Amino acid sequence: MTTLTVKTDNKVHAKKLAGFLRTIGYVKEVHVGDTSDTLTDDDWVLPGRPATEAEIDKLLDDMDKDGDTGITTAQLKKKIAQWNKGVYK
Repeated sequence: MTTLTVKTDNKVHAKKLAGFLRTIGYVKEVHVGDTSDTLTDDDWVLPGRPATEAEIDKLLDDMDKDGDTGITTAQLKKKIAQWNKGVYK
């Protein structure tokens, strides 16, 4: 399957074009929506799409705002070692 991205001058024209595309037998899906220059949280899982500098900066800023609620690398390594031994606490 191949994806085609089309930008139109306004939403009314986009809806008209989408309606036409839906009448074509080999068109599988048509989505109409606004685009933005940044990724949503769900978009970070898209394989093969490199993040822009602005997206990386936003991610780093968001990570800084998260605080220190995570675990250290040493704690993670200890957990993984326990999991490898079959201890899942």
